Amino acid sequence: TTFYEDRRMGYGLQERGLPTVDESKCSACGQCVATCPDEVLSRENGKIKVGRGLFLGCIACGHCMAVCPKGAISVSGRGMRPDDCMELPLPERRATADQLEALAVARRSVRKFQAREVSREILERIVRVATAAPMGIPPHEVGVSVFTNRASVQAFTADACRSFEKMGRFFNPFVLGLMRPFIGKYQYEVFRHFIRPLLEMLPTALKQGHDKFTYDAPAAMLFHVGPMGDAADCTIVATYAMLAAEALGLSSCMLGTSVALTRDKPLKLRYGIPEENKVGVALIVGYPAVEFRRAIRRRLACVKYVD
Repeated sequence: TTFYEDRRMGYGLQERGLPTVDESKCSACGQCVATCPDEVLSRENGKIKVGRGLFLGCIACGHCMAVCPKGAISVSGRGMRPDDCMELPLPERRATADQLEALAVARRSVRKFQAREVSREILERIVRVATAAPMGIPPHEVGVSVFTNRASVQAFTADACRSFEKMGRFFNPFVLGLMRPFIGKYQYEVFRHFIRPLLEMLPTALKQGHDKFTYDAPAAMLFHVGPMGDAADCTIVATYAMLAAEALGLSSCMLGTSVALTRDKPLKLRYGIPEENKVGVALIVGYPAVEFRRAIRRRLACVKYVD
């Protein structure tokens, strides 16, 4: 187990964090009061008081700990511990906008990897960076199963393709026809012309000796989210992991097909995913087998600035 596996998933909206103020350190400057999103903290008679707040109460966002100049506040509960608060990286250690853009532009989705394995230390660092990803409401409801070598990735690929094959048989033309009035024209077209053919192609290719799902990657990460989390949170965390991998000299590719594994209870059990969780994207990582010499800039489908 590691630092991202030490609590149960599936919190309740009634759960509250617990801010504690050390009055021997507190100068009652009020910065914590100003930054608290639910007004849990207030300043009364020259002291900082802890109340219930206006809506959900303390969600353990940690803003008060992070802003206090005296280190007088600690927060616990909802997955937060006082020792989760750390010093900010110095400005000179942070990426500039130019550096961040260069990293993002240089990244490519890679599906051909060297035989070289990725060390456990690098994989753990990628996960550590991913924990900094934002979430809707703390705590993180995203978990990750990390496949640390090619053998474990291949075993996962075989399990996933068996699951895809079963699902592909379910989404036959008759079932899709019945679904069409409920899912709409565009979603029907996606299922008919992309999802169903993909679910059929992946296991067929694997039986023929071609891995078109994880592409013989030396490592992979499968992200999942608890019942109180948003499915988009998986993609956000995976994006942080993807950029971390790029910064560490690795290449990566996101696999959206893995969301089809959500209903495969035996697979989820096998890889430590709680039954009630939704499976999100997977990320394959490794050392690239090709060297890209140019970047390609993409364009969003629509950009409108509103003044």
